[in-house]
Amino acid sequence: MSEAQQAARRNMPDYTLPFPGFDLAGKELSYDYCYGKIPPEDRSRIVKMAWDRGTAAAADIFKKYDGEGDFFIIAGRSGLSCEEVDKDYVMGNFRYFSDYLSGRKRIRLYIRSIALWAEQNKLDELTARNLILSHEYYHFLECTVLGLTSRLYQVPMLIAGPLKIGRTGIRALSEIGAHAFAHTYHNLRREGA
Repeated sequence: MSEAQQAARRNMPDYTLPFPGFDLAGKELSYDYCYGKIPPEDRSRIVKMAWDRGTAAAADIFKKYDGEGDFFIIAGRSGLSCEEVDKDYVMGNFRYFSDYLSGRKRIRLYIRSIALWAEQNKLDELTARNLILSHEYYHFLECTVLGLTSRLYQVPMLIAGPLKIGRTGIRALSEIGAHAFAHTYHNLRREGA
């Protein structure tokens, strides 16, 4: 895919997909606890880097699975199991919809959380589960094929005056990549329909 096609796809409006798009990816980055350690001149570059990685992964998976739209099928073909947990999983001020358990090749979907999200975004529950699963599938790809997107850019763990100790990745970059993956895959399916 050419640079122009990637830019067009990044900026393609899709009002039916309730994940942050490229236009909100910088805001997603600002939520990361390491945000203050990222030099301002690097921020837009690393957002684009993570978004482009998710976009490229979606195009590869779309091609590999012939445009299959059901991520339950894709996950199964990839050796993943999907566990649906009848729970509204809220911890602190955050509602969790799913998680990927890398050592077990399992994705857990929190059905009551997803049902609330689906209702809020005017989606049927099956579509909502599929979208959430596509997001988690990207995290599976990070752990098995791509490498962690969060580690593509690192900052010091601790800064004490001129002293910089350790290195840590930026977790938000993985989330940006997963959002890009879900957006791009959804858009590719829409274009092919």
